[in-house]
Amino acid sequence: MRNTLGRPFAAIALLCAASSAFGTSFTFTDFSNPFGLNLIGDASLAANRLRLTEAEENQVSAVWLNDRVDVQNGFTTSFQFQITDRGGYIPDWEPGVFNNGADGFTFTIQNAGPSALGLYASGIGYYGIPNSLSIEFDTWHNKPSYCEPNGNHIAVQSLGANGNQPEHCADAGGAFANPTLGIAIPNKDMSNGAIYDVMINYLPGALEVYFDNLSTPILTVAVDLGQKLNLENGRSAFIGFTSSTGGAFENHDIVQWSYSDVPEPSTLVLIGGALIALSVRRR
Repeated sequence: MRNTLGRPFAAIALLCAASSAFGTSFTFTDFSNPFGLNLIGDASLAANRLRLTEAEENQVSAVWLNDRVDVQNGFTTSFQFQITDRGGYIPDWEPGVFNNGADGFTFTIQNAGPSALGLYASGIGYYGIPNSLSIEFDTWHNKPSYCEPNGNHIAVQSLGANGNQPEHCADAGGAFANPTLGIAIPNKDMSNGAIYDVMINYLPGALEVYFDNLSTPILTVAVDLGQKLNLENGRSAFIGFTSSTGGAFENHDIVQWSYSDVPEPSTLVLIGGALIALSVRRR
């Protein structure tokens, strides 16, 4: 396990100290200072980015915010990612498809712990993490047992309090139900080296995933995190990213990341009062 903490900025320290009143909000315009993040497994920093995996075989990683955040009341999170240097084994079951990179990455909400880590290769770093919901950006076609449509899809996966699974159908032997809450196929190759924008919006009962186009969701699923997962105090969980490679590989980089929960109306009043007070003090 690699735990990377940078030198805190005053603004971040103020935010952490006031988080109980103001909720949680942060922005990493880059990762030159990864204060507040826990890097697990093969996660590292590269050129001020979060490098979830190198383009090497059999990597697995996770990056979690050190403290739980309130997810149940709603949140918006946005990030940019770039996938490069794909290589390794080429699948032979998709004629005409030469995307040999793998395996993708996820944005994951989990209450298993600050060092949670799933399986590598097809597990995309979240396979087996209990009490989790993962939004996977899957770049490898596991076939046929995983019931995947292709090697370029986005899906929302959860088995509630049980260990999460990356399959898109129920186990034939009855070991687990279908963990897929929703699945979509983007019209762009996610691992073509471009930098892509993602936004995820959640309000109790509905989760929206935006890819490349931030005005129209590519995927909307019906889910209530407070009912699906066992959250801390019914509200809070760890958030972050997981990733992996197998016999095929690629660099999985997170370029920027921001998060904001949805404050209650009373909290908005507190925020307004605090901002006025700070303004008066500065004068």
